[in-house]
Parts: sequence; C-alpha cells; structure tokens
Amino acid sequence: MSTVRTVLLVARREFKARMLTKANIIALVIILFLIAAGAVVTSYFLNKEDSTPTAHLVVDDSVSELEPFLEVAALRSGYLLDFQDLGEDEAQAILAGETESSEPLDAFMTGDPTAPDVTLANPDNHGVKGIIVGAVQSYTLTTTVLEMGGDPDVLERALSGAYPTFDSPTLSESERFGPEYGVSLAALMLLLFALINGGATIAMGIVEEKTSRVVEILLSTIKPSQLLGGKMLGVGVYGLSLMGILGGALLGAVTAIGLVDEIPVNLGWTFALIVLWFLIGYAIFALLFGAFASLISRYEEIQAVTTPLTFLILIPFYVAIYLVPFQPDSNLVRFLSQVPFMSPFMMPIRNAMGSVLWWEMLASVIIALLTIPALVWLAARLYQRGVLHTGGRLKLLDALKQGNPPKRASTSRGATRAD
Repeated sequence: MSTVRTVLLVARREFKARMLTKANIIALVIILFLIAAGAVVTSYFLNKEDSTPTAHLVVDDSVSELEPFLEVAALRSGYLLDFQDLGEDEAQAILAGETESSEPLDAFMTGDPTAPDVTLANPDNHGVKGIIVGAVQSYTLTTTVLEMGGDPDVLERALSGAYPTFDSPTLSESERFGPEYGVSLAALMLLLFALINGGATIAMGIVEEKTSRVVEILLSTIKPSQLLGGKMLGVGVYGLSLMGILGGALLGAVTAIGLVDEIPVNLGWTFALIVLWFLIGYAIFALLFGAFASLISRYEEIQAVTTPLTFLILIPFYVAIYLVPFQPDSNLVRFLSQVPFMSPFMMPIRNAMGSVLWWEMLASVIIALLTIPALVWLAARLYQRGVLHTGGRLKLLDALKQGNPPKRASTSRGATRAD
C-alpha cells in the first residue's frame, strides 16, 4: 500500500472517530442551537431599537406656525410626528392623567411661537423636548432673518455645512478600527479554539493508543511517520470542519439579522486569511503536540505536555489583541509578526487594521512554511522513538540521541516495527 493511501486511511479513521461520535454531534447541535437562538434574540432587540419613535403633539392655533419647523426638527432627531386634533382642556386632562385616551400624548403647545408654553406628559422625555427646542429656535432664527431682509434659505444651507468633525485623543486604535478589529478578533478566537482543540485531540489520541497498546498493532502494518501524518491530517480536517460549521453558522446568523451590510469589512477575504493561517498554525502546533505527547505513556502526564504548548498558543493570541492595536507599525510588532509561532495570530489583526504591507505578509508565510520541514524532522524523530516507549516519561534529550530507539518490554508478536 502506498504511503499516501496509508496516510489517507489513517486520516479517515481519525476524522470519523472525532467527528461522528455521539458526544461531538450533540455538542455541535447545542452550539448551533445557541447560535440560532442568539440570532433570534439579537434580531428582536435590533428591530426594537430600529423602530422609529413617534412624538405625539397637540399644537394650539396660536403656535400653528411652528408645525413645519417641528417636522424638520423631528426628522433630524429621527422621530415621526403625530399631530392630534384636540382642544386645550382635553389635552391637558390627558397629560395630567385625569382622562384616559386610546392614543398616547406627549405634549401640548400654546402661547407665543418664539417662547411657547409646553406641557409634557413626561418631563424626562428629552427627545420630545429637543424637537420642540430645535423647532422654536429655527422659527425664531428664520423670522429674525426675514425681518433683517435676509434670505433664510441661504442661511439654512450655510448652517447645514457648519458641522464639526469630532475626534478624541483618548480613543485607542482598536476603537478607531472597531468593525475590522471586531471581525478579526472573532476569527482569531475561532482559530484559537481550533488550534488548542486540535492539538489536545492529537495528544489525547496518542496517549490513548499507547495506553491501550493499539499503537503496537497499528505499527505492525504501517510506519510511525505514516501514523503521525494520518493522525495530523484527520484531526486537521476535523478542526477545519468545525471552523467551517461554526464560522458558517455565525456568518449565516449575522446575515439573517441584516448586519452584513453594516460591517465595512471584506468577510470573504478575512475568513480566507484565517483559513490560510489555520493551516499553517495547525501544521506547526500539531507537530509539536504529536511529538511531545509520544514521550509520555499515562493520562496523568498529558497536562504536563499540553500546558506549555497551550501557553505557546495563548501568548501570541494575547500579544495580537493587546499589542498590535496600540502599536501596529512598531518595529517590535513587525519583528514578532515574522516569528512562525506568532504570525498566525498577529498577521490577521495587522491586515485588518491596514498596517501590514503585502511583502510582509508574503515573507511571514514563506518563513512559516520553511519552518515546517524542520518541525517535521523533529516530530518524526521524537514520535518514532517515543511512541513505543512504555513505562515512565521519556526524556527529550534521550529521544533526540543518535542510535536505535530505547528498548521496550516484550509485547505482542509483530509489534516491533519502528520505521
């Protein structure tokens, strides 16, 4: 059987063993249900917030000249206006709560248009108060201009363009690039979950096979390098499938509630970049998880192996989300984003913030790809010498020494093949 076919058979076995288990299917169904429920709840609150408020007013004949100005002020404030035809006594009674009405009422206006008397149903209704104040000021300004012989249309056009641009030196770069940063952060969290879950799955699978002695049966027919390669490929496809399912569900939820058009980010390019760095990052970290997990033989020792490697993933993640937004163009960030263990997390954030040049991205990918063969050599050496080791934990230096793999206790027939 060819090496490629053997690796594919092992990968298929690993994928089915992880993806098609009852626990994994139930977990996926629960997560997808939570995503769908979150989309429904979010859509409800968004629609609730998006509903245009309405100001219900009664305008006395003495201030009827304010009506067009009230409409303009309401439009600027994002309100609809409902002018009700009620007498003063009836309106005052409704506002005082003395009379019930089928229609709500917010205010009654009477008196002088330049300084009207207003009765409010709720004194804290700042939206209605702002509309009335804006209308009165616009009316007063217009009448004053007319009395002085000026053209109110010219003044209105001049005032419409007189608007300052607000900025604040206290805003961080992450706040300035909110949408891009938010999308990339969500994608990085998905990447973090996939890498840690994939690495832990590989480590657990290797120790499980060593503990049950299944690995000795497998190695009687295939090479250790084929077993490790197939295991990495199968778990990698499993992790990529999880990313695709969960990422697709999140994208579908965001699309369903109508937020895609409001996000000024190329989501396709962002997720394509995340997939690229997942493949590179997974190849790097999966090799390390597989190699170091082969040095132990008991479940109790898994934590000692996976914890340092997990920190090796967490450190670049936190550096990416806390350092890059504040110093996207610093020499330190540029240097760290070229380090193979850091670049899968730092490059997507830098790209989202527009601080990475194309040649930096290309150089980072090339450096990471050139690192993988060295890790393949290291992982193959450690795995071949450690996967059949039983008993205590095999020291790293012993596994790297030249010579034959350490002798193991006698096992079942045909389980001595190591390469």
